[in-house]
Amino acid sequence: MTTKTKEKKVLKRVGTFFKWFSLLCLTVMVIGITGGVYYLHKVIKETPKVDAQYLDTHGTSKILDADGNIIWQPTDRRMENTTYDEMKDSLYVNGLIATEDKTFWTNPGVDYTQIAKMIIGVARETVDKSYNARGGSTLSQQLIKNVYYNGGIGYNTKVRKIQEIFLAQQLDENFTKEQILTYYVNNLQFAEGAQGIKTIMKTYFNKSFSDYKDRSAASIAEQAYLIGLGQAPTTYNLYENVEAATERKDIVLGVLLKESLITQEEYDSAKKYDLTTNLQPRYWESENQRLQNLKYKVYTDEVLDEVTSMGYNINDATLTIKSFLHQDTFDAITQKVREDKYYQDGVGGTEQVGVTVMDNNGIVVGIVGSRFENDELNRATQQTRSSGSSTKPFTAYGPLLQYKGDSYNTASLFDTSAYQYPGSNAIMYNFGRYTYGMQSLQYSLRMSLNTPVGRIADNLLGSGRMKAFLHGVGLDVKDQYSSVDAIGLNISSLQLAAAYNTLNNGGVYTKPRFVDKIQFTDGSEKTIEPTRHRAMNESTAFVLSQILRGTVHAPYTAKVGAIPQYDGYAGKTGSVAFDENTNAPATYGAGGSDIWFASMTNKGYTVTVWQGYDEPNSSPQLTDGLGTQQVLGRDLQLMMNGNTTIENWSQPSNVKNLGGSGIEVQYAITDSQDIGSSTGVTVPSIEGYNDLFSKVKSNNVIDKWEDSLTSNSFYKIYKNQPSIVDDTTIIGKELYDVLPN
Repeated sequence: MTTKTKEKKVLKRVGTFFKWFSLLCLTVMVIGITGGVYYLHKVIKETPKVDAQYLDTHGTSKILDADGNIIWQPTDRRMENTTYDEMKDSLYVNGLIATEDKTFWTNPGVDYTQIAKMIIGVARETVDKSYNARGGSTLSQQLIKNVYYNGGIGYNTKVRKIQEIFLAQQLDENFTKEQILTYYVNNLQFAEGAQGIKTIMKTYFNKSFSDYKDRSAASIAEQAYLIGLGQAPTTYNLYENVEAATERKDIVLGVLLKESLITQEEYDSAKKYDLTTNLQPRYWESENQRLQNLKYKVYTDEVLDEVTSMGYNINDATLTIKSFLHQDTFDAITQKVREDKYYQDGVGGTEQVGVTVMDNNGIVVGIVGSRFENDELNRATQQTRSSGSSTKPFTAYGPLLQYKGDSYNTASLFDTSAYQYPGSNAIMYNFGRYTYGMQSLQYSLRMSLNTPVGRIADNLLGSGRMKAFLHGVGLDVKDQYSSVDAIGLNISSLQLAAAYNTLNNGGVYTKPRFVDKIQFTDGSEKTIEPTRHRAMNESTAFVLSQILRGTVHAPYTAKVGAIPQYDGYAGKTGSVAFDENTNAPATYGAGGSDIWFASMTNKGYTVTVWQGYDEPNSSPQLTDGLGTQQVLGRDLQLMMNGNTTIENWSQPSNVKNLGGSGIEVQYAITDSQDIGSSTGVTVPSIEGYNDLFSKVKSNNVIDKWEDSLTSNSFYKIYKNQPSIVDDTTIIGKELYDVLPN
């Protein structure tokens, strides 16, 4: 083979190699481009859409009183919006653009020149470790990062950057530069629990944009600091690191000088300015808000609970909650309750109190949870104590009239001798171990006798009837009930007020109300309608109110709380005796640990008062006979209603007069309906049933229910016995028998 032939073969092999190599490179390039395009498509496809609802900031949730004054705001996070008009042409805005995004007014949301420089810088940084690559993000990109990507924390950087570029351009297409800039400064997350530039200005320096219109050294230096703070709020926190904050201020001043936003003279004076000169005391704003929050905490805690129960989260949504609270009324009630004359231990004592004042519509107008200011324990709602006799209308006499009114009336006689608890050697006595012979139902309740109640609970009602009735008035606190519970339940003043308000409203229970309206960020609002259900017959409520109307007259137990000019006024005391083995000092005479007084005025107010000590077993005994809780309840009724005429409750047609006159009239109920008795009966939720009834009746039944409707109890009731399905339905026997346990 000649040399020439060999050369040809070599050239052929080289040519073949390059051909295949080129083909391979082309293939790799195509695959790379295809993979890149696919990757970009996937990343962009998963990118969220720009939406104003995510960009808008409307501040923190707050609670207003009835007159629109703020009475609560969170102290751990504060936010106040600024508008573009407030900040336009300010040194802060012009300096922010000069420092962070010089092409802001002209770029399409992304500065590609800066992105190219950033890529080159990153490449250089990998070779030269001393080199620090600068970011190329515009204000639009930073806004996207802050709002959609939690400041970049927890996200894949490469994916995030690609999506940021895409979203920043979308942002620029859909919003004006003025809007973008406003969104940016309002979404800045600063230290000290502050969001938005307006909030941080106030936090650090107690200033606003209007205070920065001058060209003083303080004005320029503070604005320069605020411009630089946004990049690293924790690092440059003036409270934590004055040196780093000052260095950052000086860097920004250099940019302002370079961009001719300030003069050399202004630069020099601002550079010398001490940033701490006008620095506010740390957390001063939070502390002021904390003190304000504390003043009405007993009320706003209930407001927040009510809002939460509706499914709203004040941390996830910005809500303006308008409450029913009138500060003048609330303050007057609080001041009255805290007068030393209403307490058995007088001036300097430690006796405590829990008071609820509720109007006829279930609106709570006053709560006092402590005798002393700045005591954060709310004994009216957060504490439960034994109610003593104050709940007897609901544990025994009410259900007896409601379910067995065809056999028993107010004149029915009951044995008042000592009563032995079933299955026990324990004996129930009346106060002082007195026996009164056979006494009427009316007299027994007015004199607050124990033993008739024990006999009624165990022998005539049973657990099921007691539970059903107590559930209706919001006092269902146990699974099983007996004579032990009939003479006292562990409840709060608020619960007791709602129960007595049921009597005051003809047997209709209203869930305690604190919230009037909720206003949302889009300007819409929701008026909160009362949650009500019928808990007992109107006849039952009337007869109970008439019995208790007599209780506030001599010789009965609540005579100290009498208001003679009020015809439509009723009340009931309660006291809790110490166990015989308790060695508490009997400072005020033989008595117990807790004393109560519940009262109501027709179309007026329900007032419940609890008095006692936080440590009952080691504290002085209180005596119901002194009537301090009655005097307080009476005076609150007088303060709320004034010296006026209050008519008696109207007698329903289903109530029959049996004789007597004045407060001694005897009554019988003609529309009672028994539900049957059985210990261990599971009583369903009235509210839940009423809700489902409403859905069935309005045909608001979702599709997925259709297959199971034939076996649905509510559906059967509606189809077969529609007459008993009503918003005012009581748990009567007919309904009770067909409802599931």
